[in-house]
Amino acid sequence: MSRPSAPDLAERIAGLSPAKRELLERRLRERGERAVASEVIARRADGARAPLSFAQQRLWFLDQLEPGNVLYNVTRAVRLRGRLDVEALRRALLEIVSRHEVFRTTFHAAGGEPSSRIAAEGSVPLVVTDLTGLS
Repeated sequence: MSRPSAPDLAERIAGLSPAKRELLERRLRERGERAVASEVIARRADGARAPLSFAQQRLWFLDQLEPGNVLYNVTRAVRLRGRLDVEALRRALLEIVSRHEVFRTTFHAAGGEPSSRIAAEGSVPLVVTDLTGLS
């Protein structure tokens, strides 16, 4: 019989009841081994602070040197033809924000140490400028 792969094993361990998981971990410790589930990153509560990754620390530091510098922003222009359903666009953007934590993440410093905070909900300020009168 072949051994399950690490992701399969982690899934199976994560699916155990807390009592069974504790028993498994105790038996593995007795054998000098550790469970794969201990390597799984626990979900952080909404609004909880988290340390920054190295890349986030670098960007935070650069923003401290030159606040508001847009050098690392990526912009795109999209040409739309036909009538725009603004409400459908707003709902679509809100859905994207709700699905991806990166769009709800803000950075804060306490005692000179940066941390990130993920908001439970996000908003999308959508400003519409009618340019139909322009060539």
